[in-house]
Amino acid sequence: MNEMKTLDVEYDQVFIIDCLPTNQYDEWKISQDLMQYLADKGVKQTTSICKNKNILNKTFEFLIRLASNGSKFIIHIISHGNIQGLGFKETGEFITWEEFRNHLYNINNKMSDQLMVNMTSCFGIHGIKIVNECSPSYPFFGLIGYESELNVVKAKNINVEFYKNLLLGLSIPDSIEKLKSDLSDNGLYYISTQGYKKIRNVINQYR
Repeated sequence: MNEMKTLDVEYDQVFIIDCLPTNQYDEWKISQDLMQYLADKGVKQTTSICKNKNILNKTFEFLIRLASNGSKFIIHIISHGNIQGLGFKETGEFITWEEFRNHLYNINNKMSDQLMVNMTSCFGIHGIKIVNECSPSYPFFGLIGYESELNVVKAKNINVEFYKNLLLGLSIPDSIEKLKSDLSDNGLYYISTQGYKKIRNVINQYR
């Protein structure tokens, strides 16, 4: 069995994709507070406000070009979601996890399999389902997400504490474990695509 690759990368920015409707974007200020925290810590951040699928698709096209130019970034998505995917309450549109696959494969390929996706949404960890155990490539290196419903206060706390731990020098897995312990919350997960693929391969042997 091949040894799993470890993540060794310095990201140059956090790219935030906010898909919340206007009223919740203004009231909850999840991405605004995250941007302010990162800015205060000297971390470059960019936000794309995506009120519909078309803008989201164009944002991913931009990120593919950005990655092609050598940029290394974490994608941080703030949205409503369920086990099938993410919803745009502004327009009533819905995007399935599978619809993310091609965009993320392209970005991850340009980033030499070093893309991290951080989901601030209900059921965000279910995005790991887009990993194809039959494919030699991956849509991202790893995914951070919540297993069930996620409220605003908890989401904002998780965002700050996660990046605080990274800035302290912790690895992503260690940052998540410390965060879960500090917040006494076991609902947050980090999953590497390689680890998930190995698990899926074992499961498929017994189907």
